[in-house]
Amino acid sequence: MLREREGTMEKLLLIANLGRVRVLKFRKGGGDSLEQDHLVEEEELPLERPPSSRNDVATDQSGRFGRGGSAGTKGGMSYGEDHKLDAEMERKAIEQVGTAIGGTVAGRGNPSWLLAAPQPILARLQEALPPAARKCLARTVAADLTKTPLAKLEDRFVGSGRER
Repeated sequence: MLREREGTMEKLLLIANLGRVRVLKFRKGGGDSLEQDHLVEEEELPLERPPSSRNDVATDQSGRFGRGGSAGTKGGMSYGEDHKLDAEMERKAIEQVGTAIGGTVAGRGNPSWLLAAPQPILARLQEALPPAARKCLARTVAADLTKTPLAKLEDRFVGSGRER
C-alpha cells in the first residue's frame, strides 16, 4: 500500500522477478474531484535476458562417458553433475536485478519505496540491494506482480488505501 507512514510517503513501487523490473510512481490526485490518486508506470528496467535453460549456458553435456559400445561408435551416457549451474544462474539474475533496482532508487534520490517480488527470491533480492536502497525500503510484498495490469495494481496499492 502506498500511503503516509510516519510523515513519509512511499512514492515508488518496484515490481520484480528474475527477468523483469517495473518501476511505478505514486501520483497524488489534484484538487479536482475527478482526479484521484493513481500509479504511473515510468519504465521497465533493461535487464540482460537470463538463459532459459542450462543448454544456453553450457555447450556440452556434463560428464559424457563412453558406454562400452563397439569401436568407432559415437555416443555416451551422461552421468555428470550440473555443478549447481541452475543455482548460479539464479544468483547472477538476482544480483543483476538488485543492482538495477539500487541504481533506480539512487537515481531518484533514495525515496521511500516498496518492493514486490516472488516469495522464493524476495529475501535474497533484498540482500542483493545496495545498502542505501535497503535503508529506504519501506516494505515488501511477496508476490509476482510483473504481469499484473496497471488497473489491478492501483486497486491493490492505491484503491482503498490498503493492500488486499
